[in-house]
Amino acid sequence: MRKIRNPRSRYHLRVVEFFLAPDGKLYEGWKTVLASAAVVFFAVSSVVYGLGVIFEPLRNELGWSTLVVSIGFSLRSEVGGVAAPFVGAALDRYGVLPVVRLGIGTSAVGVLLLSYAHSHWVFFTAVTLLAVGTTAAGGQVGHFATASWFRARRARAMSLMTLGGALGGVFSFLMALGVEAAGWRNTLRGLALVILLFGIPLSRRVRSRPEGHHQPIDGISVYDTKRKADKREWNIPYRRAIKSSSFKYLVCWNLFIDFGRLAYLTHLVAFIDRDLGAAPIMAGLSLTVSTGSSLIGRLAAGHFADRCAMNVVSAFTTIPFVAGVVILALAVDPWHAYVGSVFGGIGFGASIPVRPAMYVDYFGMQAFGRIMGAGRFVSTTGGFLGATMLGLTVDLNDGSYSVGWWIVAALVVISIPLILMAKPPLELQKEFEK
Repeated sequence: MRKIRNPRSRYHLRVVEFFLAPDGKLYEGWKTVLASAAVVFFAVSSVVYGLGVIFEPLRNELGWSTLVVSIGFSLRSEVGGVAAPFVGAALDRYGVLPVVRLGIGTSAVGVLLLSYAHSHWVFFTAVTLLAVGTTAAGGQVGHFATASWFRARRARAMSLMTLGGALGGVFSFLMALGVEAAGWRNTLRGLALVILLFGIPLSRRVRSRPEGHHQPIDGISVYDTKRKADKREWNIPYRRAIKSSSFKYLVCWNLFIDFGRLAYLTHLVAFIDRDLGAAPIMAGLSLTVSTGSSLIGRLAAGHFADRCAMNVVSAFTTIPFVAGVVILALAVDPWHAYVGSVFGGIGFGASIPVRPAMYVDYFGMQAFGRIMGAGRFVSTTGGFLGATMLGLTVDLNDGSYSVGWWIVAALVVISIPLILMAKPPLELQKEFEK
């Protein structure tokens, strides 16, 4: 066989081999990663990022306070947290496909109902449906399916799966254009149709790895077989896992991170629109900038999490997010906020793939759905409190966000020592090693 002398050609060959199984075909786990990312893009990210764009138009039309709308949008996180353990149990028992399809349908109904909101009860009912739907169709399901196909490459696979969320930031700009042209109600109705038309067909490819699949785990190529085939696995029972100090520290870190994340997502566009005086379309563009920059964080975190201690990687992901929020607190011009959204997006994105990768790496696949769901149940309380607190501080400070951003940054900093204490449960891993 002729040797490849060109370093660039050698690199391209290794990239191709990374995605191939030993039989020379594309490893089917990557198909699941792609399908999961696409479902998250159409059925979840469109809602998550789109709600930030309609915050001000909805509040202005209905005449509600910032606090009321903040509670509604942050309720999506809290209800999603309540639903997460049930979604996790359903994944462990019934598998991926029925759960993700139910989630897509529920998300579409929630978006459609929100477009008819004229009263508080319709608004809160719609947001509740959105919470359940995006939880059942979103990252929790994608991470579950992805984790079953990968072991040594798990964090990188999860980081690629989360790109659907990052690219979903495009919807914030498209939603802003739609709101400007047709109003927020018609834009939401169009979004409900998009979720159904794309989400249902794509969900057919989201599946867990079947027992005895003909391709080896990770789709290990000739370059990686000797180096990666011996990674150990364990299956720690659900009750033992959630009682461990590793789980408790990890969940506490998630709680403070979600406090900052949901406050950031819910209020970024409204802050740039109201405090800094940017046009609505330009304010909506900030979420696109943020999610675009999150690509850097997601890919970098996935790369390092497969090679370094995950809790240390997680601590480093917190730093750019805090820097971004501090820049928002100091911002006096829209371009300052765009710079802050770049840093915030990198840190925001970096934390997303590491979190589920830590759950499965620490505790194994046997109860992964329930463990991840229990963690989200606790951590989303932080998200609810973060968005609500920021909305309350705005109302108490004559519409100014500055004090609220400083509080968010301070509380997120607290999470750094917590995640550094979340070390692998070595004794449990040894006891339940496969």
